[in-house]
Amino acid sequence: MMTSTSDESRRTSPLALWRYAHDYLRAARSLSRQHRIACTESQAAHHVAAQGIEFALLAFLTARGASLEEVRKDVGRSLYKALARSEAEGLPPIPAPWRAAVAEIAPCHQDTQFVYLATPEDTFPDLDPVVDAGIFILDRIAPDVAVQFVVHLGDNTSPTVETFVRRLRADLSATSDIVGSHADDEYDLRVFDDFYGSVPPNDRRPDA
Repeated sequence: MMTSTSDESRRTSPLALWRYAHDYLRAARSLSRQHRIACTESQAAHHVAAQGIEFALLAFLTARGASLEEVRKDVGRSLYKALARSEAEGLPPIPAPWRAAVAEIAPCHQDTQFVYLATPEDTFPDLDPVVDAGIFILDRIAPDVAVQFVVHLGDNTSPTVETFVRRLRADLSATSDIVGSHADDEYDLRVFDDFYGSVPPNDRRPDA
């Protein structure tokens, strides 16, 4: 069946990428917590977590205006390059312990495969720091994702940007208790101000 341009736009939108990231991060946390399998026997959870980080960074970069194709061409699937570009474009820094966890797994997440992460024998995965890094990114970029959707894909039935952000963060809260623990109200306000500064008063939603 043919996929319409509208369907494709939604499937690859920053909001879709944000949701993919959240799903992958939830799956990684579940795998690492519920299945006690040594890292030397399986690293499926590591692979899933790395993919979640990649989708989170892609969500931010595309929300900031880049096309998915352009980002792929520029950074490939490198978490290092995607994170560096994201921070250069305004992503708040990931707290040090979680950033270190991303740095550890980043070399394994390559363009064509996930490369085995060397670990001591009888080591079991603790992916909470990687997952929390991804949740931190999704929490911070919720305003960017909401604005992009409302401006480019929303309609008269879409929620306001603020309502959208609250819903996204409520979803995250079901996965991790870190949501809001590193709140950056100034960042949120900058995103909202940029949005409302570009919307004519007569076109604004009632609770804008």
